[in-house]
Amino acid sequence: MKQGNKRLLILCPYPPGAAPSQRFRFEQYIGILSADGWEIQQEPFWDAQSWEILYQSGQIWRKIRALLRGYWRRTRLVFWANRFQVVLVHRELSPMGLPWVAWVLTRVLKKPMIFDFDDAIWIPNTSQNNRWTLGLRSNGNTARLIRMSSLVFAGNAFLAEYARSCGGGARIEIMPTIIDTEGHHNRVSSPRKDRFVVGWTGSHSTLTYLDDLKPIMEQLAEEFPVCWVVVSDVRPSFDCSFLEFRPWSKETEVESLLDFHVGVMPLRADAWAEGKCGFKALQYLALGIPAVVSPVGVNKEIVQEAENGYLCSAPEEWLGRLREMASNGPLLARLSKNTRQGIVEKYSVLSQAHRYLEQVNGLLKH
Repeated sequence: MKQGNKRLLILCPYPPGAAPSQRFRFEQYIGILSADGWEIQQEPFWDAQSWEILYQSGQIWRKIRALLRGYWRRTRLVFWANRFQVVLVHRELSPMGLPWVAWVLTRVLKKPMIFDFDDAIWIPNTSQNNRWTLGLRSNGNTARLIRMSSLVFAGNAFLAEYARSCGGGARIEIMPTIIDTEGHHNRVSSPRKDRFVVGWTGSHSTLTYLDDLKPIMEQLAEEFPVCWVVVSDVRPSFDCSFLEFRPWSKETEVESLLDFHVGVMPLRADAWAEGKCGFKALQYLALGIPAVVSPVGVNKEIVQEAENGYLCSAPEEWLGRLREMASNGPLLARLSKNTRQGIVEKYSVLSQAHRYLEQVNGLLKH
């Protein structure tokens, strides 16, 4: 096929650049695909206006109107989608209803489809402000989309195993969430020495995990000059004298993390957490920050015990490791030295770009 005659239609939930899941699953590859001759069109379900209110409390009628606009855009695309050679669906086509658009694209228009996902999205789950939609969501669509796909990009082995259990004949590839270690996460932490900074970054959907860490941090703060930095789109539900909240933004996220001595990622051992792709740990390590994480899912592959961080389950383990790192400067320096290279080698745009491009190009022979 001639250069410039390859067209990829990306169907995703959110506007470009708005959601970490999209930015670190496929948007970082767009420039690489374009350089290889792909023309790309990204079509979100939620427009920019909808995104502003989506996770706010209330606003139900505005959200319903936003939902209807999204369905109208999805319906219209079946009339012009035939000009694309390949379709990529990230996470879902729509939050409710059957994925009939995917059926038209793959069964009627005969387009090879990639399904990309990075969470256990077949398990019912939604934000607190949108609980009213929980009974309306079609979680079975994950399996339906997998069965309609030619290729599945699963973020980890747990998700890949689920995809295989769905049947349908798609080729299943584990494609990790990646970090741009050259253009974005390209600096190394150099925190202040007058306090021990324990940091966490994440969205409202994972903020609840910090509740388990609060008593541990309170004990730590009684022994050391501690600052607990939380970088998120929403404030934690609790407060304490040593907590510093920093509103997340794409422009300041790296700067906000560079103050950390240690980055934490507490999780609870359940199926939803098993589907997580370790993005917080990847961010910390890429910036030279040791990670202390729960030994759940892919975290056990990303964090090597006592090499670039620690895997902690019980509260006493968390407290013991954080106490050790707060009191032992040479240990912290050694852990920090072992962080970044592993991310560059296994979880970076540089390390995965060729494989990603090869997989997408392979569908042109479909």
